[in-house]
Amino acid sequence: MSPSLGRDVLLDVLRTEGVRHIFGNPGSTELPFMDALAGSDDFQYVLALQEATAVAMADGYAQATRRPAFVNLHTSAGLGNAIGNLTNAQANRTPLVVTAGQQDYRHIHHDPLLSGDLVGLARATTKWAHELRTPGEMATLLRRAFRDAAAPPPGPVFVSIPMNFLDEILDDPAPPPSLVLRRAVADGIDELARLLVDTPRERLAIVAGDEIAESDAITALVALAETLGVRVHGAPLHPTTVFPTVHPLWAGPLPAAATALNTKLSSYDRVLLIGGNALMVYPYTPGPALPESCELLHLSADADEIGRAWPVRLGLAGDPRATLDALLSVVSSQVDKTASAAALAAASTAKVESDAEREQAILARYGDTPIHPAAAVHALLRALPNDTIVVDEAITTGTYVRAAHRTTRGGRYYFAAGGGLGWGMPASVGLSLGFGGEPVVCVVGDGSAMYSPQALWSAAREGVPVLFVVVNNRQYLILKNNLRQMAGTSATTGTFVGMDLDRPAVDYLALARSMGVDATLVETATEIGDAAQAALATGRPHVLEIPIAAP
Repeated sequence: MSPSLGRDVLLDVLRTEGVRHIFGNPGSTELPFMDALAGSDDFQYVLALQEATAVAMADGYAQATRRPAFVNLHTSAGLGNAIGNLTNAQANRTPLVVTAGQQDYRHIHHDPLLSGDLVGLARATTKWAHELRTPGEMATLLRRAFRDAAAPPPGPVFVSIPMNFLDEILDDPAPPPSLVLRRAVADGIDELARLLVDTPRERLAIVAGDEIAESDAITALVALAETLGVRVHGAPLHPTTVFPTVHPLWAGPLPAAATALNTKLSSYDRVLLIGGNALMVYPYTPGPALPESCELLHLSADADEIGRAWPVRLGLAGDPRATLDALLSVVSSQVDKTASAAALAAASTAKVESDAEREQAILARYGDTPIHPAAAVHALLRALPNDTIVVDEAITTGTYVRAAHRTTRGGRYYFAAGGGLGWGMPASVGLSLGFGGEPVVCVVGDGSAMYSPQALWSAAREGVPVLFVVVNNRQYLILKNNLRQMAGTSATTGTFVGMDLDRPAVDYLALARSMGVDATLVETATEIGDAAQAALATGRPHVLEIPIAAP
Protein backbone atom coordinates (compact mmCIF):
# COMPACT_ATOMS: atom_id res chain seq x y z
CA MET A 1 0.00 0.00 0.00
CA SER A 2 1.26 3.48 -0.84
CA PRO A 3 1.66 5.94 2.07
CA SER A 4 -1.34 8.16 2.85
CA LEU A 5 -1.78 11.44 4.62
CA GLY A 6 -3.53 11.43 7.98
CA ARG A 7 -6.48 13.26 6.47
CA ASP A 8 -6.92 10.50 3.87
CA VAL A 9 -6.91 7.84 6.57
CA LEU A 10 -9.55 9.81 8.50
CA LEU A 11 -11.83 10.02 5.47
CA ASP A 12 -11.29 6.33 4.72
CA VAL A 13 -12.38 5.39 8.24
CA LEU A 14 -15.49 7.56 7.91
CA ARG A 15 -16.43 6.04 4.56
CA THR A 16 -16.02 2.46 5.70
CA GLU A 17 -17.96 3.15 8.91
CA GLY A 18 -20.92 4.22 6.79
CA VAL A 19 -20.70 7.95 7.53
CA ARG A 20 -22.51 10.07 4.97
CA HIS A 21 -23.33 13.21 6.95
CA ILE A 22 -20.76 15.18 8.93
CA PHE A 23 -22.06 17.66 11.51
CA GLY A 24 -19.94 20.56 12.59
CA ASN A 25 -18.90 24.16 12.84
CA PRO A 26 -15.37 24.60 11.48
CA GLY A 27 -12.48 26.55 12.95
CA SER A 28 -8.81 27.07 12.23
CA THR A 29 -7.63 23.89 13.97
CA GLU A 30 -9.98 21.85 11.76
CA LEU A 31 -8.89 23.38 8.45
CA PRO A 32 -6.84 20.34 7.28
CA PHE A 33 -10.01 18.25 7.68
CA MET A 34 -12.16 20.82 5.87
CA ASP A 35 -9.59 20.99 3.07
CA ALA A 36 -9.78 17.21 2.71
CA LEU A 37 -13.56 17.41 2.42
CA ALA A 38 -13.18 19.90 -0.42
CA GLY A 39 -11.65 17.13 -2.49
CA SER A 40 -14.35 14.59 -1.66
CA ASP A 41 -17.91 14.39 -2.97
CA ASP A 42 -19.24 11.48 -0.91
CA PHE A 43 -19.92 13.35 2.34
CA GLN A 44 -22.59 15.93 3.12
CA TYR A 45 -21.29 18.52 5.55
CA VAL A 46 -24.18 19.79 7.70
CA LEU A 47 -23.19 23.25 8.87
CA ALA A 48 -24.27 24.46 12.28
CA LEU A 49 -23.83 28.05 13.38
CA GLN A 50 -22.94 26.97 16.91
CA GLU A 51 -21.42 23.77 18.29
CA ALA A 52 -24.29 22.83 20.61
CA THR A 53 -26.52 22.84 17.55
CA ALA A 54 -24.08 20.57 15.69
CA VAL A 55 -24.09 17.99 18.49
CA ALA A 56 -27.89 17.94 18.82
CA MET A 57 -28.35 17.58 15.05
CA ALA A 58 -25.96 14.64 15.12
CA ASP A 59 -27.85 13.22 18.11
CA GLY A 60 -31.14 13.25 16.21
CA TYR A 61 -29.48 11.81 13.11
CA ALA A 62 -27.90 8.95 15.09
CA GLN A 63 -31.21 8.10 16.73
CA ALA A 64 -32.89 7.98 13.32
CA THR A 65 -30.22 5.91 11.55
CA ARG A 66 -29.36 3.85 14.63
CA ARG A 67 -25.68 4.20 13.79
CA PRO A 68 -22.96 6.37 15.33
CA ALA A 69 -23.02 9.90 13.90
CA PHE A 70 -19.84 11.91 13.35
CA VAL A 71 -19.35 15.42 14.76
CA ASN A 72 -16.37 17.71 14.25
CA LEU A 73 -15.97 20.63 16.69
CA HIS A 74 -13.54 23.52 17.02
CA THR A 75 -10.90 23.03 19.73
CA SER A 76 -11.59 23.83 23.41
CA ALA A 77 -13.97 26.76 22.94
CA GLY A 78 -16.14 24.88 20.48
CA LEU A 79 -16.11 21.79 22.63
CA GLY A 80 -17.14 23.97 25.56
CA ASN A 81 -20.11 25.26 23.57
CA ALA A 82 -21.09 21.68 22.82
CA ILE A 83 -20.97 20.33 26.38
CA GLY A 84 -24.62 21.09 27.14
CA ASN A 85 -25.88 18.87 24.35
CA LEU A 86 -23.20 16.28 25.01
CA THR A 87 -24.80 15.84 28.45
CA ASN A 88 -28.10 15.22 26.64
CA ALA A 89 -26.47 12.73 24.25
CA GLN A 90 -24.94 10.93 27.21
CA ALA A 91 -28.33 10.72 28.98
CA ASN A 92 -30.06 9.72 25.73
CA ARG A 93 -27.43 6.99 25.24
CA THR A 94 -26.86 8.27 21.71
CA PRO A 95 -23.87 6.84 19.82
CA LEU A 96 -21.72 9.77 18.67
CA VAL A 97 -18.10 10.00 17.55
CA VAL A 98 -17.03 13.52 18.42
CA THR A 99 -13.73 14.99 17.28
CA ALA A 100 -12.10 18.38 17.75
CA GLY A 101 -8.93 19.88 16.36
CA GLN A 102 -6.09 20.37 18.84
CA GLN A 103 -3.40 22.93 18.09
CA ASP A 104 -0.33 21.98 16.04
CA TYR A 105 1.77 19.67 18.24
CA ARG A 106 5.01 21.09 16.89
CA HIS A 107 4.57 24.08 19.22
CA ILE A 108 2.14 22.69 21.80
CA HIS A 109 4.81 23.10 24.50
CA HIS A 110 4.42 26.87 24.18
CA ASP A 111 0.68 26.71 25.07
CA PRO A 112 -0.36 28.41 21.82
CA LEU A 113 -3.66 30.11 21.13
CA LEU A 114 -6.55 27.60 20.80
CA SER A 115 -4.71 24.84 22.64
CA GLY A 116 -6.23 23.38 25.79
CA ASP A 117 -7.15 20.31 27.80
CA LEU A 118 -9.77 18.97 25.42
CA VAL A 119 -9.76 15.52 26.99
CA GLY A 120 -10.35 16.93 30.45
CA LEU A 121 -13.21 19.04 29.13
CA ALA A 122 -14.89 16.13 27.35
CA ARG A 123 -14.31 13.37 29.88
CA ALA A 124 -17.40 13.93 32.05
CA THR A 125 -19.83 13.79 29.13
CA THR A 126 -18.44 10.86 27.12
CA LYS A 127 -17.78 7.14 27.50
CA TRP A 128 -14.12 7.91 27.00
CA ALA A 129 -12.00 10.78 25.73
CA HIS A 130 -8.55 10.56 24.17
CA GLU A 131 -6.06 12.85 22.44
CA LEU A 132 -3.96 11.29 19.69
CA ARG A 133 -0.33 11.06 20.75
CA THR A 134 1.10 10.05 17.39
CA PRO A 135 -0.25 10.20 13.82
CA GLY A 136 0.03 6.44 13.57
CA GLU A 137 -2.67 5.72 16.15
CA MET A 138 -5.31 7.77 14.30
CA ALA A 139 -6.95 4.92 12.40
CA THR A 140 -7.01 2.49 15.33
CA LEU A 141 -8.45 5.06 17.75
CA LEU A 142 -11.12 6.18 15.29
CA ARG A 143 -12.13 2.57 14.64
CA ARG A 144 -12.30 2.05 18.39
CA ALA A 145 -14.41 5.19 18.75
CA PHE A 146 -17.07 3.92 16.32
CA ARG A 147 -17.06 0.49 17.95
CA ASP A 148 -17.35 1.78 21.50
CA ALA A 149 -19.94 4.46 20.72
CA ALA A 150 -22.30 1.69 19.57
CA ALA A 151 -21.44 -0.87 22.26
CA PRO A 152 -23.95 -1.23 25.12
CA PRO A 153 -24.53 1.12 26.76
CA PRO A 154 -24.16 3.34 23.67
CA GLY A 155 -23.07 6.94 24.02
CA PRO A 156 -20.69 9.64 22.80
CA VAL A 157 -16.93 9.19 22.64
CA PHE A 158 -14.35 11.92 22.00
CA VAL A 159 -11.09 12.06 20.03
CA SER A 160 -8.84 15.12 20.00
CA ILE A 161 -6.80 15.36 16.78
CA PRO A 162 -3.74 17.62 16.66
CA MET A 163 -4.14 19.51 13.40
CA ASN A 164 -0.68 18.74 12.00
CA PHE A 165 -1.31 14.98 12.31
CA LEU A 166 -3.74 15.23 9.40
CA ASP A 167 -0.90 16.33 7.12
CA GLU A 168 1.57 13.68 8.29
CA ILE A 169 2.43 10.73 6.03
CA LEU A 170 1.23 7.42 7.46
CA ASP A 171 2.83 4.22 6.27
CA ASP A 172 -0.01 1.92 7.33
CA PRO A 173 -3.56 2.07 5.90
CA ALA A 174 -6.62 2.12 8.09
CA PRO A 175 -7.57 -1.36 9.36
CA PRO A 176 -10.93 -2.67 8.15
CA PRO A 177 -14.02 -2.21 10.34
CA SER A 178 -15.01 -5.04 12.66
CA LEU A 179 -18.32 -6.87 12.60
CA VAL A 180 -19.46 -7.17 16.21
CA LEU A 181 -22.70 -9.04 16.97
CA ARG A 182 -24.24 -8.42 20.40
CA ARG A 183 -27.45 -10.41 20.63
CA ALA A 184 -26.59 -12.33 23.79
CA VAL A 185 -29.53 -13.99 25.57
CA ALA A 186 -29.47 -13.55 29.33
CA ASP A 187 -29.24 -16.49 31.68
CA GLY A 188 -32.10 -17.15 34.11
CA ILE A 189 -34.99 -17.09 31.64
CA ASP A 190 -36.78 -20.08 33.20
CA GLU A 191 -36.71 -18.46 36.64
CA LEU A 192 -37.88 -15.11 35.26
CA ALA A 193 -40.74 -16.81 33.41
CA ARG A 194 -41.80 -18.58 36.60
CA LEU A 195 -41.85 -15.35 38.61
CA LEU A 196 -43.89 -13.59 35.94
CA VAL A 197 -46.44 -16.34 35.47
CA ASP A 198 -46.82 -16.97 39.22
CA THR A 199 -47.72 -13.32 39.89
CA PRO A 200 -51.43 -12.39 39.59
CA ARG A 201 -51.63 -10.37 36.37
CA GLU A 202 -53.38 -7.45 38.07
CA ARG A 203 -50.42 -7.28 40.48
CA LEU A 204 -47.77 -7.45 37.74
CA ALA A 205 -46.51 -4.72 35.42
CA ILE A 206 -43.69 -4.05 32.98
CA VAL A 207 -41.69 -0.83 32.98
CA ALA A 208 -40.04 -0.11 29.63
CA GLY A 209 -36.88 1.97 29.50
CA ASP A 210 -34.63 3.27 26.75
CA GLU A 211 -33.01 -0.08 25.97
CA ILE A 212 -36.29 -1.22 24.41
CA ALA A 213 -35.72 1.20 21.54
CA GLU A 214 -31.95 0.64 21.41
CA SER A 215 -32.35 -3.11 20.88
CA ASP A 216 -35.41 -2.84 18.60
CA ALA A 217 -37.41 -4.81 21.15
CA ILE A 218 -40.83 -3.11 20.91
CA THR A 219 -42.43 -5.95 18.92
CA ALA A 220 -41.09 -8.52 21.36
CA LEU A 221 -42.31 -6.45 24.32
CA VAL A 222 -45.82 -6.12 22.85
CA ALA A 223 -45.99 -9.88 22.36
CA LEU A 224 -44.87 -10.54 25.94
CA ALA A 225 -47.33 -8.02 27.41
CA GLU A 226 -50.23 -9.50 25.45
CA THR A 227 -49.24 -13.05 26.36
CA LEU A 228 -49.18 -12.11 30.05
CA GLY A 229 -52.12 -9.71 29.80
CA VAL A 230 -50.33 -7.06 31.89
CA ARG A 231 -49.94 -3.30 31.69
CA VAL A 232 -46.81 -1.57 30.40
CA HIS A 233 -45.55 1.72 31.80
CA GLY A 234 -42.88 3.88 30.27
CA ALA A 235 -39.93 4.71 32.49
CA PRO A 236 -40.01 8.28 33.80
CA LEU A 237 -38.63 10.70 31.22
CA HIS A 238 -37.91 7.98 28.66
CA PRO A 239 -36.21 9.59 25.65
CA THR A 240 -37.99 7.77 22.81
CA THR A 241 -40.90 5.48 22.00
CA VAL A 242 -40.84 2.36 24.16
CA PHE A 243 -44.34 0.96 23.50
CA PRO A 244 -47.17 1.78 21.06
CA THR A 245 -49.22 4.48 22.76
CA VAL A 246 -52.43 3.36 21.01
CA HIS A 247 -52.13 -0.13 22.50
CA PRO A 248 -54.72 -0.90 25.21
CA LEU A 249 -52.05 -2.24 27.58
CA TRP A 250 -50.11 1.02 27.48
CA ALA A 251 -50.46 2.62 30.91
CA GLY A 252 -48.46 5.76 30.13
CA PRO A 253 -45.16 6.99 31.55
CA LEU A 254 -44.49 6.71 35.26
CA PRO A 255 -44.17 9.97 37.21
CA ALA A 256 -40.67 11.29 37.83
CA ALA A 257 -41.16 12.20 41.50
CA ALA A 258 -40.19 9.50 44.00
CA THR A 259 -43.32 9.86 46.14
CA ALA A 260 -45.68 9.61 43.16
CA LEU A 261 -43.64 6.76 41.68
CA ASN A 262 -43.83 4.85 44.96
CA THR A 263 -47.60 5.31 45.04
CA LYS A 264 -47.96 4.06 41.48
CA LEU A 265 -45.78 0.99 41.94
CA SER A 266 -47.36 0.07 45.28
CA SER A 267 -50.29 -1.45 43.37
CA TYR A 268 -47.96 -4.16 42.05
CA ASP A 269 -46.30 -7.14 43.74
CA ARG A 270 -43.69 -7.45 41.01
CA VAL A 271 -42.40 -5.22 38.24
CA LEU A 272 -40.28 -6.28 35.29
CA LEU A 273 -37.98 -3.36 34.56
CA ILE A 274 -36.29 -3.36 31.15
CA GLY A 275 -33.43 -0.92 30.69
CA GLY A 276 -30.74 0.77 32.71
CA ASN A 277 -31.51 3.45 35.29
CA ALA A 278 -35.19 3.40 34.41
CA LEU A 279 -36.60 4.73 37.71
CA MET A 280 -34.95 8.16 37.49
CA VAL A 281 -36.65 10.80 39.62
CA TYR A 282 -36.73 14.60 39.75
CA PRO A 283 -37.15 16.72 41.78
CA TYR A 284 -36.43 15.29 45.24
CA THR A 285 -39.37 14.05 47.25
CA PRO A 286 -39.00 12.00 50.44
CA GLY A 287 -39.16 8.23 50.47
CA PRO A 288 -37.89 5.57 48.07
CA ALA A 289 -39.19 5.38 44.50
CA LEU A 290 -39.53 1.58 44.82
CA PRO A 291 -41.97 0.37 47.51
CA GLU A 292 -40.71 -2.32 49.89
CA SER A 293 -43.74 -4.42 48.96
CA CYS A 294 -42.80 -4.48 45.26
CA GLU A 295 -40.20 -6.95 43.99
CA LEU A 296 -38.05 -5.76 41.11
CA LEU A 297 -37.11 -8.01 38.20
CA HIS A 298 -34.51 -6.25 36.08
CA LEU A 299 -33.32 -6.98 32.53
CA SER A 300 -30.56 -4.85 31.01
CA ALA A 301 -27.73 -5.15 28.50
CA ASP A 302 -25.62 -3.17 30.97
CA ALA A 303 -24.81 -5.48 33.89
CA ASP A 304 -23.50 -2.54 35.95
CA GLU A 305 -27.01 -1.06 36.14
CA ILE A 306 -28.65 -4.14 37.63
CA GLY A 307 -28.99 -3.76 41.40
CA ARG A 308 -27.06 -0.48 41.28
CA ALA A 309 -29.86 1.82 42.45
CA TRP A 310 -32.53 -0.60 43.69
CA PRO A 311 -32.39 -4.16 45.05
CA VAL A 312 -33.62 -6.83 42.66
CA ARG A 313 -35.32 -10.15 43.26
CA LEU A 314 -33.80 -11.31 39.98
CA GLY A 315 -31.46 -9.50 37.61
CA LEU A 316 -30.65 -10.64 34.09
CA ALA A 317 -27.83 -9.20 31.96
CA GLY A 318 -28.42 -9.62 28.23
CA ASP A 319 -29.77 -8.05 25.08
CA PRO A 320 -33.42 -7.08 25.67
CA ARG A 321 -34.76 -8.16 22.27
CA ALA A 322 -33.01 -11.52 22.17
CA THR A 323 -33.90 -12.21 25.80
CA LEU A 324 -37.56 -11.18 25.40
CA ASP A 325 -37.87 -13.41 22.32
CA ALA A 326 -36.53 -16.36 24.29
CA LEU A 327 -38.61 -15.47 27.36
CA LEU A 328 -41.80 -15.31 25.28
CA SER A 329 -41.43 -18.92 24.23
CA VAL A 330 -41.17 -20.11 27.84
CA VAL A 331 -43.98 -17.87 29.14
CA SER A 332 -46.33 -18.94 26.33
CA SER A 333 -46.05 -22.55 27.40
CA GLN A 334 -47.01 -21.76 31.01
CA VAL A 335 -49.50 -18.89 31.01
CA ASP A 336 -53.30 -19.11 30.96
CA LYS A 337 -53.89 -17.67 27.46
CA THR A 338 -57.65 -17.43 27.90
CA ALA A 339 -57.27 -15.25 30.98
CA SER A 340 -54.67 -13.10 29.22
CA ALA A 341 -56.99 -12.59 26.25
CA ALA A 342 -59.78 -11.55 28.63
CA ALA A 343 -57.47 -9.05 30.32
CA LEU A 344 -56.51 -7.58 26.94
CA ALA A 345 -60.18 -7.27 25.94
CA ALA A 346 -61.04 -5.53 29.21
CA ALA A 347 -58.13 -3.13 28.73
CA SER A 348 -59.36 -2.33 25.22
CA THR A 349 -62.83 -1.46 26.48
CA ALA A 350 -61.42 0.69 29.29
CA LYS A 351 -59.16 2.54 26.87
CA VAL A 352 -62.01 3.43 24.54
CA GLU A 353 -63.99 4.83 27.46
CA SER A 354 -61.08 6.81 28.95
CA ASP A 355 -60.07 8.20 25.54
CA ALA A 356 -63.63 9.45 24.98
CA GLU A 357 -63.72 11.15 28.39
CA ARG A 358 -60.35 12.79 27.80
CA GLU A 359 -61.37 13.96 24.34
CA GLN A 360 -64.52 15.60 25.68
CA ALA A 361 -62.64 17.36 28.48
CA ILE A 362 -60.00 18.78 26.14
CA LEU A 363 -62.48 19.92 23.50
CA ALA A 364 -64.20 21.92 26.23
CA ARG A 365 -60.99 23.97 26.57
CA TYR A 366 -60.83 24.99 22.88
CA GLY A 367 -62.45 28.34 23.56
CA ASP A 368 -59.90 29.42 26.19
CA THR A 369 -57.94 32.60 25.47
CA PRO A 370 -54.97 32.42 25.64
CA ILE A 371 -55.12 28.82 24.48
CA HIS A 372 -54.89 26.18 27.18
CA PRO A 373 -51.72 24.12 26.49
CA ALA A 374 -53.70 20.85 26.51
CA ALA A 375 -56.00 22.24 23.81
CA ALA A 376 -53.06 23.55 21.78
CA VAL A 377 -51.31 20.17 21.76
CA HIS A 378 -54.52 18.27 21.11
CA ALA A 379 -55.46 20.49 18.16
CA LEU A 380 -51.96 20.12 16.72
CA LEU A 381 -51.52 16.38 17.02
CA ARG A 382 -55.09 15.33 16.09
CA ALA A 383 -54.56 17.11 12.75
CA LEU A 384 -51.54 14.94 11.98
CA PRO A 385 -51.42 11.25 11.04
CA ASN A 386 -50.64 8.65 13.68
CA ASP A 387 -46.90 7.97 13.88
CA THR A 388 -45.89 11.50 12.92
CA ILE A 389 -42.37 11.99 14.27
CA VAL A 390 -42.59 14.33 17.27
CA VAL A 391 -39.72 15.94 19.16
CA ASP A 392 -40.74 17.19 22.59
CA GLU A 393 -38.94 20.02 24.33
CA ALA A 394 -42.08 21.77 25.47
CA ILE A 395 -41.23 21.37 29.19
CA THR A 396 -44.48 22.17 31.09
CA THR A 397 -46.53 21.55 27.95
CA GLY A 398 -44.64 18.32 27.32
CA THR A 399 -46.98 16.39 29.64
CA TYR A 400 -49.76 16.99 27.14
CA VAL A 401 -47.53 16.07 24.19
CA ARG A 402 -46.78 12.66 25.67
CA ALA A 403 -50.44 12.06 26.44
CA ALA A 404 -51.75 13.09 23.01
CA HIS A 405 -49.15 11.63 20.64
CA ARG A 406 -50.44 8.45 18.98
CA THR A 407 -47.89 5.84 17.90
CA THR A 408 -48.18 2.30 16.60
CA ARG A 409 -44.42 1.63 16.37
CA GLY A 410 -41.03 2.77 17.58
CA GLY A 411 -38.97 5.76 16.54
CA ARG A 412 -41.81 8.26 16.55
CA TYR A 413 -41.26 10.27 19.76
CA TYR A 414 -38.05 11.89 21.02
CA PHE A 415 -37.18 13.70 24.23
CA ALA A 416 -33.90 14.81 25.84
CA ALA A 417 -33.52 12.64 28.92
CA GLY A 418 -30.64 14.83 30.10
CA GLY A 419 -32.98 17.77 30.70
CA GLY A 420 -30.67 20.32 29.05
CA LEU A 421 -32.42 22.94 26.95
CA GLY A 422 -31.49 23.65 23.35
CA TRP A 423 -31.64 20.05 22.12
CA GLY A 424 -35.06 19.78 20.49
CA MET A 425 -34.86 22.15 17.52
CA PRO A 426 -31.50 20.94 16.13
CA ALA A 427 -32.31 17.30 16.96
CA SER A 428 -35.41 17.66 14.76
CA VAL A 429 -33.23 18.70 11.83
CA GLY A 430 -30.98 15.69 12.37
CA LEU A 431 -33.93 13.33 12.67
CA SER A 432 -35.43 14.51 9.39
CA LEU A 433 -32.08 14.06 7.66
CA GLY A 434 -31.62 10.62 9.22
CA PHE A 435 -35.11 9.50 8.18
CA GLY A 436 -34.47 10.57 4.59
CA GLY A 437 -36.42 13.82 4.66
CA GLU A 438 -39.45 12.59 6.60
CA PRO A 439 -41.53 15.39 8.20
CA VAL A 440 -40.83 16.11 11.87
CA VAL A 441 -42.89 18.17 14.31
CA CYS A 442 -40.89 19.84 17.08
CA VAL A 443 -42.98 21.15 19.98
CA VAL A 444 -40.72 23.54 21.86
CA GLY A 445 -41.24 25.97 24.71
CA ASP A 446 -40.39 29.62 24.18
CA GLY A 447 -37.56 29.45 26.70
CA SER A 448 -36.12 26.32 25.10
CA ALA A 449 -36.31 27.84 21.62
CA MET A 450 -33.87 30.59 22.53
CA TYR A 451 -31.12 28.13 23.44
CA SER A 452 -30.53 26.98 19.86
CA PRO A 453 -32.42 29.15 17.37
CA GLN A 454 -29.46 28.66 15.00
CA ALA A 455 -31.12 25.36 14.12
CA LEU A 456 -33.61 27.33 12.02
CA TRP A 457 -30.81 28.43 9.71
CA SER A 458 -29.54 24.88 9.32
CA ALA A 459 -33.10 23.67 8.64
CA ALA A 460 -33.48 26.26 5.89
CA ARG A 461 -30.07 25.42 4.43
CA GLU A 462 -30.83 21.69 4.34
CA GLY A 463 -34.43 22.20 3.23
CA VAL A 464 -35.85 19.72 5.75
CA PRO A 465 -39.63 19.55 6.38
CA VAL A 466 -39.56 20.37 10.09
CA LEU A 467 -42.48 22.17 11.72
CA PHE A 468 -41.19 24.07 14.76
CA VAL A 469 -44.18 24.73 17.04
CA VAL A 470 -43.26 27.34 19.66
CA VAL A 471 -45.72 27.17 22.56
CA ASN A 472 -45.20 30.59 24.06
CA ASN A 473 -46.19 31.55 27.60
CA ARG A 474 -43.40 34.17 27.85
CA GLN A 475 -41.88 32.73 31.00
CA TYR A 476 -39.93 29.88 32.56
CA LEU A 477 -43.10 28.32 33.92
CA ILE A 478 -41.50 25.11 35.16
CA LEU A 479 -39.23 27.11 37.45
CA LYS A 480 -42.13 29.15 38.77
CA ASN A 481 -44.09 25.98 39.47
CA ASN A 482 -41.13 24.48 41.33
CA LEU A 483 -40.86 27.63 43.43
CA ARG A 484 -44.57 27.46 44.19
CA GLN A 485 -44.09 23.94 45.49
CA MET A 486 -41.25 25.18 47.70
CA ALA A 487 -43.71 27.69 49.22
CA GLY A 488 -40.97 30.26 49.87
CA THR A 489 -40.72 34.00 49.30
CA SER A 490 -41.35 33.78 45.56
CA ALA A 491 -44.59 31.88 46.05
CA THR A 492 -45.91 34.07 48.86
CA THR A 493 -45.06 37.39 47.18
CA GLY A 494 -45.59 36.45 43.56
CA THR A 495 -42.08 37.73 42.76
CA PHE A 496 -40.12 35.45 40.44
CA VAL A 497 -36.66 36.74 39.70
CA GLY A 498 -35.33 36.18 36.17
CA MET A 499 -38.23 34.04 34.98
CA ASP A 500 -40.27 36.32 32.72
CA LEU A 501 -39.54 36.68 29.00
CA ASP A 502 -41.88 39.54 28.13
CA ARG A 503 -39.75 42.69 28.44
CA PRO A 504 -39.07 42.68 25.56
CA ALA A 505 -41.13 39.85 24.10
CA VAL A 506 -39.29 37.70 21.57
CA ASP A 507 -40.67 38.01 18.04
CA TYR A 508 -40.40 34.39 16.90
CA LEU A 509 -41.88 35.13 13.49
CA ALA A 510 -39.24 37.76 12.76
CA LEU A 511 -36.54 35.49 14.19
CA ALA A 512 -37.58 32.64 11.88
CA ARG A 513 -37.80 34.84 8.79
CA SER A 514 -34.36 36.30 9.49
CA MET A 515 -32.99 32.76 9.08
CA GLY A 516 -34.91 31.92 5.93
CA VAL A 517 -37.84 30.09 7.55
CA ASP A 518 -41.50 30.98 6.99
CA ALA A 519 -43.58 31.56 10.12
CA THR A 520 -47.22 31.81 11.22
CA LEU A 521 -48.92 33.07 14.39
CA VAL A 522 -52.03 31.14 15.51
CA GLU A 523 -54.08 32.49 18.42
CA THR A 524 -57.12 30.15 18.52
CA ALA A 525 -57.18 26.39 19.00
CA THR A 526 -59.54 25.79 16.08
CA GLU A 527 -57.00 27.26 13.63
CA ILE A 528 -54.01 25.22 14.76
CA GLY A 529 -54.72 22.04 12.79
CA ASP A 530 -55.20 23.78 9.44
CA ALA A 531 -52.09 25.91 9.98
CA ALA A 532 -49.98 22.85 10.82
CA GLN A 533 -51.21 20.89 7.81
CA ALA A 534 -50.58 23.83 5.48
CA ALA A 535 -47.06 24.31 6.82
CA LEU A 536 -46.12 20.64 6.44
CA ALA A 537 -47.60 20.56 2.92
CA THR A 538 -44.92 22.99 1.75
CA GLY A 539 -42.18 20.43 2.40
CA ARG A 540 -40.02 23.19 3.90
CA PRO A 541 -39.21 24.24 7.48
CA HIS A 542 -41.81 26.42 9.14
CA VAL A 543 -42.33 28.05 12.53
CA LEU A 544 -45.77 28.03 14.11
CA GLU A 545 -46.05 30.29 17.16
CA ILE A 546 -48.92 29.56 19.56
CA PRO A 547 -49.45 31.87 22.54
CA ILE A 548 -50.61 29.68 25.43
CA ALA A 549 -51.95 30.21 28.92
CA ALA A 550 -49.99 29.39 32.05
CA PRO A 551 -52.44 27.29 34.08
